[in-house]
Amino acid sequence: MSRRERYETSAQMNLTSMVDILFMLLIIVMITAPIMHAQVDLSLPKSSAARITDENRVTISIKADGTTYIGKNVIQEEQISKKLWELKQTKNITSVALRADKTVKYETIMRIIGHIKEGGIEDLGLVALPEK
Repeated sequence: MSRRERYETSAQMNLTSMVDILFMLLIIVMITAPIMHAQVDLSLPKSSAARITDENRVTISIKADGTTYIGKNVIQEEQISKKLWELKQTKNITSVALRADKTVKYETIMRIIGHIKEGGIEDLGLVALPEK
């Protein structure tokens, strides 16, 4: 028996390493996806309006207990206009997306809107869940 007959070449590809890499990427995505969507937990009202997309936007959230956030940071209501003014100067923020729990009083929302206007922001959007 010659050496050539014992070792025949195979025309099939070995996909084991590629499948391992794909499974690893899948695990990484599954772990990081919930972390990337970390926001303040609210019960938003529903609306049929279009989604807001703007790079120069900051989000202000109001929880049911009245706690106010800029992004993920808690802020006192009286400090909102000052903080927005700073963000406008340093990060070129031009718009605000206001998220409020559906149980927050209208009076509270109007006070926050007043602070937003005092901070020099004219472009304001209200965030709601889409209707089904």
